[in-house]
Amino acid sequence: MMFFSRSAWFLTAALVLVPACAAQADTIDVVGARSVLVQHYQKVAKLYRRFNALPAEDRAGLSLHVVGREQPDDKPLHSTGLHLQTQNGAIPLTHAGSDDMVFPLSDALWQENPPLMATLQPDHYIRFIFQIAITPPQQDGFANAQATHWLKQMDNCVEDVVGFVFAFLMPDAHKLTLTLAPHSQLLVTEAGQNRTLFDNTADTAADYTIRPQDYAADATFHSTQPLERVVIKLPVQIHADMKRKAA
Repeated sequence: MMFFSRSAWFLTAALVLVPACAAQADTIDVVGARSVLVQHYQKVAKLYRRFNALPAEDRAGLSLHVVGREQPDDKPLHSTGLHLQTQNGAIPLTHAGSDDMVFPLSDALWQENPPLMATLQPDHYIRFIFQIAITPPQQDGFANAQATHWLKQMDNCVEDVVGFVFAFLMPDAHKLTLTLAPHSQLLVTEAGQNRTLFDNTADTAADYTIRPQDYAADATFHSTQPLERVVIKLPVQIHADMKRKAA
């Protein structure tokens, strides 16, 4: 499936939401490989623009994280050298140590519509997974009522895009995946009692998934260190591929 094909757009537009991200004016250093065309700016930016047109109350506090890996070798996104080749130079769309695509939004780039370039072998491609990230008011936790509200927002966004009838046929979002820092614990407080849900004893971050409806309405969740990420676990995994295009 090519990046943002009709089927991918239909689902991702119902599920993805993002604020504009400022790109860093870094230099793309490509060694031993030639950059090739994989897409154009407007094709990708349309998704972000579609989200920004949704009702503000439905997308408040939610953002899109587009996570990519080079396939079939499952290499980090940074290894592809993915960038915009603008009239003023290259704008990198990746950061070392992260698989998140950093995509700048601006009217100037929309008008220019620069190509997205990457160093991909003929049989390689970038597989992108779409995640809906949440920005909790507190970095180290949130209330169950807040979690329930976020999931409701996600369902509203689906309805905003595909309409009530189609949204009725789609599974609702019911889970949150929390990324805990190394050597931190996730605790829940219910009826004044604390208990540990997950203890990340590893030297690296780890994920833990919760279903807010499994806990008391007044429950609160707290991490002993700031949460690295909170995302809505989508009922279906939405992905799209970015491949080499013919010159």
